[in-house]
Amino acid sequence: MSDAALTFGLMLSNRGPVLGYSTPAELIELAVAAERSGLVDTVWSGDAFLTNPRLDAITLLTAVAARTERVRLGPACMGSFTQRAALDLAYQWASLDQISGGRTVMVACVGGGSGEAWEREDRNTGVASADRRDLMWERIALLHRLWAEDEVTFQGRFHDYEQVTITPKPLRQPSPIWAATNITRLASGGSSGRMPVKTLAKVGEICDGWMTHSVNPTTFAEAWGHIRASATVNGKDPEAMDNALVVNICVRDDPAEALAETVDFLADYYGIRFSPERTSDWTAHGSAKACAATLRAYAGSGVKHIALRMTSRDQTGQFQRLVNDVLPLVNQI
Repeated sequence: MSDAALTFGLMLSNRGPVLGYSTPAELIELAVAAERSGLVDTVWSGDAFLTNPRLDAITLLTAVAARTERVRLGPACMGSFTQRAALDLAYQWASLDQISGGRTVMVACVGGGSGEAWEREDRNTGVASADRRDLMWERIALLHRLWAEDEVTFQGRFHDYEQVTITPKPLRQPSPIWAATNITRLASGGSSGRMPVKTLAKVGEICDGWMTHSVNPTTFAEAWGHIRASATVNGKDPEAMDNALVVNICVRDDPAEALAETVDFLADYYGIRFSPERTSDWTAHGSAKACAATLRAYAGSGVKHIALRMTSRDQTGQFQRLVNDVLPLVNQI
């Protein structure tokens, strides 16, 4: 695997306005500051529909697009990808890409949740959770066509369209679509312990990139190898495939304090209280040097980009620690 320098993205905590620790204006200013830092090349926004309510991702990213010039923009990940109407989604995202000057990257996923909240979302959106994954794959194929062709006719299990044209189309052609799939189950905190080879092969076959979380460098390298092999088999250039790893970060001099703060933050964010051990699996925590070392460990594993979520209600303070103390160290260690 290449030992190219890692790149970094900032995840805007768009649950903040609902939970009371940030405002929409503060989120947009963080995105602007991230671009100005020169250390962040992508601004990400979480997304969900009825579970874990938040500011709408497309609307927030459009506001960020109007205030920035360089950073890529994307959802991490588009949890409502299967719940939104397909043509609405295609039209809105193409418009965002136009407004941003071609800086978007769509990251599709099936969403997350469990229990009554997810069942209620199924009921009220008309999309059964059991159908979400197959619908996601089919919709990725549909959007690839809608964003590149005119008069698209598409018949699938979930979509049936005749001579549909989306105008304007995304400026960037082809407009990239990634898939976010996880080896570790977020809701349960558990893992099957088996590499999801068929899912990874599907990513390599029909997507332009992959996003995941909660994997160590060795496991990431193995999974990324399956995706690259699938891309090659399907006549695609594996070097053109992109990826991102989502990592939580909390910078405190006391690592125990940083981990405890992250546990509390994620409990509010997801409505799930993960154990300290589970939280540590996808969190860089402690001193700036310790956080930088945790991130640097992924160099050479195939990870190209790390999307960082600041797991503290003090988003501005943590952002300053991130860009001033942590990121300048990562590619120097």
